[in-house]
Amino acid sequence: MNLRQLALVGLAALAAGGTAVAQTGPSTQPTPPPPPPPNGSVATPGTLIGPPVTTAPPLTIGSPSASATPASGRGRRGSPGPQPSPSPSDTPQPPQFSTMDGVWEVQVQPLTALRTIYSHLLVIQKGDGLSGTWVRENNQKVPFTGTFDGRLFKLTATDTKNTWTLAGYAENFSDMVGLVITGAPGDKGTPFTAAHRKKERLNDLGPGGSKPPNKPPY
Repeated sequence: MNLRQLALVGLAALAAGGTAVAQTGPSTQPTPPPPPPPNGSVATPGTLIGPPVTTAPPLTIGSPSASATPASGRGRRGSPGPQPSPSPSDTPQPPQFSTMDGVWEVQVQPLTALRTIYSHLLVIQKGDGLSGTWVRENNQKVPFTGTFDGRLFKLTATDTKNTWTLAGYAENFSDMVGLVITGAPGDKGTPFTAAHRKKERLNDLGPGGSKPPNKPPY
């Protein structure tokens, strides 16, 4: 083999060796890291770099709270302010009675009359017995006697010309309900009611047994 052939073989060997080095070179050298992002954070593969994304809570529509209701104040038309609650002393308590003693205001309502006829019974109770005076119209005073068993009563009032019977029942010594019966034939009675009142002077009673205005109680 001459020198020219040897030179060609050497050049071919050098070319083959350089190609192998070029093919194996990149696999042996480490891959340089990518440049950092502009905000300075290091991103993991597959992750976007940026501000955290927040999800806004869903808008809930409900009834307004109590504080949203406008309070009614003074000076606003159509919205009066709070009214003061009545005190227990504003309503007087009805008198309590334990006997039939005292003054009873009688209301008689005849079917043929257009008005109520008022009178008064001045009652005294002793055990089961009742007595007293029936003060009728024109200040006519008629004595009476009667009985009372705790609920039912019967009174008989007599003057020089007439006799009346008042019979019925009483509730809690405070109210009477009954009939006034005269001695006339066929009289079936006239309904009446009576309410127990505070004691009053007999002289304070006006015509018909009614109490005139501006008269002090007994």
